[in-house]
Amino acid sequence: MRQMSSLAPSFWQKLPYRWTLAICLASLIGQAAGRRFLTSVCVVTGTSMMPAFPSGTCLFTVPISTPLARGDVVLLDDGEDEYAIKRIVGLPGETVQFWRGMVFVDRLALREPYVPRKIYTYPRKRMGTIELGEGQYFVLGDNRLNSVDSRAYGPVRRDHIKRRIPLSSSTLRPAFEPYTLPAPGEVLVRPIASKRGTASNF
Repeated sequence: MRQMSSLAPSFWQKLPYRWTLAICLASLIGQAAGRRFLTSVCVVTGTSMMPAFPSGTCLFTVPISTPLARGDVVLLDDGEDEYAIKRIVGLPGETVQFWRGMVFVDRLALREPYVPRKIYTYPRKRMGTIELGEGQYFVLGDNRLNSVDSRAYGPVRRDHIKRRIPLSSSTLRPAFEPYTLPAPGEVLVRPIASKRGTASNF
């Protein structure tokens, strides 16, 4: 009986510590699960995604639960416990080329409304071809003159793309222009715009 009475106070004295330990462990597990499966927040550093995402911008990120699309803004694992924010331009199986500052995907000109005016992917006449294999993506920063991206380190594997930045329905997306990459010696001819004074012309 004396032994029981001596153990009882010890048990009750330790109980608050046990609850505290359990709560701390549950919190750590919850945070880890939240980072993997739920929304998390990141802060942009640098100017490679200007003007859409200036340095210091806080962004929500979500797990990638649907297929990646052209124009998606994603977080890449750089292998050094850091993440880079870039925009997907080329998808698996496509061919990406550059000519006179423009990006061509499968020889179709890509219009990128999020790129700052008078900023070109390559300022001079430069032509290169990148063929994307299975599970490979070509990513670029919006501020092409101040971005280290697939032009430097090549295509990015799917397993290096960790999270996606949710974009609103009004966000500007890339679209193909109605002209193709000219063959060597050919002249790029753009279609003549309509002269009708509609709102879309302004």
